[in-house]
Amino acid sequence: MKKVYPDESAIYLNRNKIITLDTEGELVTATATVEEKILFLKDRPDNATDMVVYGSHFQEIENLKAFTSVWDKTKYREIPLSGLTRQQEGNSSIFFDDSYFYRLSFPAGHEGNQASWSYSEVYRDARFLTSFYFQSFLPQLSGLLVLRVPKNIEINWQIVNDPEKRIKFRMYEKNGYRNYEWKAEHIPKVKWEDNSPSGTYHIPIVLFQVAELNVAGEAKSILANLSDLHKWYFQFIEPILEDPNPDLIEEVKNLVKPGDTELEIVRKVFYWVQDNIRYIAFEDGMRGFVPHKPSYVFEKRYGDCKDVTSLIVGMLKSIGIRSYFTWVGSRDIAFQYSNLPSPAVDNHMIATYISPSNEYFFLDGAGDHSPFGYPSAMIQGKEALIVFDDTSFEIKKIPEIDASLNRKIDTVYLSISTDGLTGVGKAYLTGFQKVSASYDLNKTSTVKEKENLELWIRKGNNKFVLHQYEIKNLSDKDSPLMLDYSFSIHDYITYIDSEIYVNLNLEKIYNNQLINFNRKLPIENDYKFSTHNCYILNIPDGYELEYVPDNSSLKTGVLDFSVTYHHINSTVVVDFKIANSTLLLTADQFDEWNKVVHHLGRTYKESIILKRKSS
Repeated sequence: MKKVYPDESAIYLNRNKIITLDTEGELVTATATVEEKILFLKDRPDNATDMVVYGSHFQEIENLKAFTSVWDKTKYREIPLSGLTRQQEGNSSIFFDDSYFYRLSFPAGHEGNQASWSYSEVYRDARFLTSFYFQSFLPQLSGLLVLRVPKNIEINWQIVNDPEKRIKFRMYEKNGYRNYEWKAEHIPKVKWEDNSPSGTYHIPIVLFQVAELNVAGEAKSILANLSDLHKWYFQFIEPILEDPNPDLIEEVKNLVKPGDTELEIVRKVFYWVQDNIRYIAFEDGMRGFVPHKPSYVFEKRYGDCKDVTSLIVGMLKSIGIRSYFTWVGSRDIAFQYSNLPSPAVDNHMIATYISPSNEYFFLDGAGDHSPFGYPSAMIQGKEALIVFDDTSFEIKKIPEIDASLNRKIDTVYLSISTDGLTGVGKAYLTGFQKVSASYDLNKTSTVKEKENLELWIRKGNNKFVLHQYEIKNLSDKDSPLMLDYSFSIHDYITYIDSEIYVNLNLEKIYNNQLINFNRKLPIENDYKFSTHNCYILNIPDGYELEYVPDNSSLKTGVLDFSVTYHHINSTVVVDFKIANSTLLLTADQFDEWNKVVHHLGRTYKESIILKRKSS
């Protein structure tokens, strides 16, 4: 094996999962048997001697066994692991989390030895059983998934991210079950690359769901389509559709002013929830799926995404405005509802308001700084499941916010000093650029605030010094964030005889950020954005403009930029504009990206030349 995998410290010999579906009345349950075995190819491989088995309210772990197989001259000797204790997940961002784990620390992790473990997973409801990933952090000789399905149950399934057709499928009957079997051999380990999206975009996965159950000769749809998913999800919100309490109603009345339009009221409620409800996640059994009632959230002043959604819907309902519980997946999940009616698609809840003019507003109360009218950045481009009532719903794609709306405009007045440049700047940030900066600048110490501010306005070289600054509109979500500041950059300009060389490309965005031609995975961006920098250099007394670079620009639709120079009276004005218009940069766009970055690199090297006037 070392010859086949010379660079690996360990490999999986097998990763097997056999799932047996069963019924309890009209509920489909499942039990999975998991068996995994690792071969150590080097002594003490850091990434393979400690393994973790996870469980939760929906996926209980039973019958856990583990042992190390030590090669003893002619045969393996098994050393069982003892003291396998259940431990609670510790996560500071989770208020109550019912998930748990067992840590398997294998002794004798030496070359030629093996680590094996097996256990059962018990699923209370097979609708929460959604997928099997055929790739892992180690190479594997064999991966196997088997679904043992009674003849009164129908399933739907699909394979994703398997262009090389590594996963082989067959179906056969045995012991009264239909057996759906997927198998893959000689699977390479997952290769992650910088800023690549989650494994749902590129790891070979089998997705499956229980579609139909036949009870006493009558077919009962389970998760065959979106209508089934909608009916199931509606059960989670139906118990909380109450009339709000008097205190909540009074709070909403206090927000509303005479003459407010319906849209203005929705805006005020959305901002009130953002400002007054502390976001705390819950992963405690069905609390991971069922929101609290609006009155409860209003009283406690904290909640998760479902709770803040419940409060938004309840507050608007109290004043006669309809909004709707909406399920959505973050961009960490590649799947969409239109091709997978499954809980594997979503991990988040928001509210949706539809205006009288049929404009959709996606209200994510879990985001502290999101402006009204914007979705949160993490759900752009995802399909939302909007639940109107127990019989009707809509799938609506959440828009991707254009780069021009996530904008930074920075105007800087520059002067040449004895040892560099001094400047006074004013920056405006809108959209997701403002949201990102607000997270950096809000509720921080003075020292940290200054450090974080420099991330947004630093210029020139590492001798940039920020002097005075003022931050405006940080808490005003509807206005651009304004940053007024002064600075100096030491040792930045070059004097040669009677000439001064000044490179006015003070913010070299994407400089040298070429994509390696060997890269395979896409590059994920948090949001599209545009930046417009205007640098106005005062030509010092006794000097005149000798040379100005040519204007430069390149547009590909992926990454666009332009640089223009102007000589206006006693100043040189440089306008620099750049826009990144992709959320997910795919391999077929890498050449266009690199073309622009090459062009940018040449442009960034250009300097203006000022020459001392003749006496």
